[in-house]
Amino acid sequence: MEKDVTTSDIQRLLSAAGLYRGAIDGDAGPLTRAAAQAALEGEAVPWRAWPARRQRIAAGQAVLARLGHAPGRIDGLLGPNTQEALTAWASGPVRAAVDRVPLPGHAVADPQGAYPRQESVATFYGVAGGPDCTAGIVELPIPFRLVWDLNTSITSFRCHRLVAAPMMRIFREAVAHYGADQFERLRLNLFGGCFNHRPMRGSSSLSMHAWGIAVDLDPERNPLRWGRDRASLAAPAYEPFWTIVEAAGATSLGRACNRDWMHFQFARL
Repeated sequence: MEKDVTTSDIQRLLSAAGLYRGAIDGDAGPLTRAAAQAALEGEAVPWRAWPARRQRIAAGQAVLARLGHAPGRIDGLLGPNTQEALTAWASGPVRAAVDRVPLPGHAVADPQGAYPRQESVATFYGVAGGPDCTAGIVELPIPFRLVWDLNTSITSFRCHRLVAAPMMRIFREAVAHYGADQFERLRLNLFGGCFNHRPMRGSSSLSMHAWGIAVDLDPERNPLRWGRDRASLAAPAYEPFWTIVEAAGATSLGRACNRDWMHFQFARL
C-alpha cells in the first residue's frame, strides 16, 4: 500500500516553498494552517470550503505543481498522481528515475503495428493535450470507482478518439470473462485515470496519458516502482485480463518492463 501523506510531509513541502518556518513535528497548528492557506491563495479552487486536512493536501499539491512534479488537479484528494509526485520530490532526481526498458524475451504486444511506438505518438495521435485527446468516450459495462475518491463512481471516461473503441472492448470483454462480482473483487474497477497532460514519471518526456491513450487501474496495489513480486496485477488471476488487453493492441508496462503494473497504453515500446 502506498504511504498516506502526513502533516509532516506537508510541512516539509511548505518549508521547501519558503512558506513554513516551524518545526517538522506533524502538528497541524496555526503555523501549518497559515502556510497551507498561503500556498492556496490564488488557486482557482474552492479551498476555503474544504476541511482542514483536505486544505493541507491541496496545499501540498499546489507546491508540488510549482516544483514541477505534476500532482494532478489541486483538489485536496490523495490520488496516485499526488502520491507519486510526493515520492518523486522526496526521492530526488536519481531515485525518481524509472526504467521502462522491455525485458529480454518479452513478446511485443500489437505485432501488426496498429499503434505507434512511443517516440512516434505525436505523428499518429496529434498534439498532446489537443481536442482529440479527450474526444473519445469509453462507456463502461459496470460502474468504476475513482481511486482518489472511492465514494464517487463513474460510468464512462474520456480518452483519445482513436482508442475509445478498443478501450471499451477491453472492459466489456473482461467483465464478460470474469463476471461483474469477480471483476470487482479483483479491483479491476478501481480507475486511476486516463487523460492527464503531464510528463512521464521520472522523465522529461510527456506521458502517454497526455494523449489520452493510457489507463491506470488499482494504483494502490500496483505502484509505479513495484515489480511482479509485489504488484497484485502480476498475479495469475489477471492473466486473462492482460490477454484481452494485448489482443486489443495495447501494451502492459508491467508485462513488458516489470514496472508500472497499473498501466496499459496504446503505444508500443
